[in-house]
Amino acid sequence: MLERRVFDYLTRKKRGTVRAVPDGFEFARPDRPAAGRLIVPGVTPDDDPGLTFEEAGERTDVAWEPPRPSTASREIKMKSGSSVRGHVVDISRNRLLTFESILEYLMANIAMADKNIALIEDQPPELRFQLNGELHRHTIDFRTSTCLSFRIAYAVKPADQLERDQTLLKMRALAKLHAPTFAHKFLVCTEMQITRDYGWNAVDVNDARASRSKSYCDKVLDALLSVGRATEIWRLQDLLGNESDVWNAVLCLYYDRLIQIDEPRLRFSDASIIRAITRH
Repeated sequence: MLERRVFDYLTRKKRGTVRAVPDGFEFARPDRPAAGRLIVPGVTPDDDPGLTFEEAGERTDVAWEPPRPSTASREIKMKSGSSVRGHVVDISRNRLLTFESILEYLMANIAMADKNIALIEDQPPELRFQLNGELHRHTIDFRTSTCLSFRIAYAVKPADQLERDQTLLKMRALAKLHAPTFAHKFLVCTEMQITRDYGWNAVDVNDARASRSKSYCDKVLDALLSVGRATEIWRLQDLLGNESDVWNAVLCLYYDRLIQIDEPRLRFSDASIIRAITRH
């Protein structure tokens, strides 16, 4: 971690973009809460993102609704000496998703960072299947549904556990019995598909979405369009003079598919090259 910070500092020094630490400190000003939503009880639809802070204002009929509980078919034990476990908020659907490993955490974030996905289900109801002449039950880690209602079931497992767990055989047996009723495709994802760069990029995108400011996103997009060509993120930060807000806005616009980031499976940095795709 320290080596990375030193490398980043030397890179900025070479560019001439080492900036003084500002005297004042100001929190980001997102449009909505980072988790949960502001609603008018009995009025705001379930699929609505909720009111903005500005829309809520001083109204007394507005309430904060926390994220809805996970729909997982089984309750996971949060204490484990061998894996990271917990919940993450699915921002688009205001619902908690469970994960039982860092690989599942990254997979959940990759799904949340894909605008084409309309629904994410963690630990959906278990499925029956036969293997070696015996009846078994298995719970899929995630099932996603796209905007076109194409469903994919995911088994998330480290590559060195596939053979011991017979994951590939289980997923083939499940696909034979339950495709396309449960899902159109059954996929096994390991660290080969869920790479650290790809997964942590998705975490960054979702963190940015949690503190989205539409007005600043518009400002950054207008600035990028005025540049008129592909450019590094740090140049845009230098142009607008606000590193964190530009970074958040760039990732939000990337999620909105209004900008393109070159090499999106490589770890994002302020040296990543971006280009505008279209205007709002």
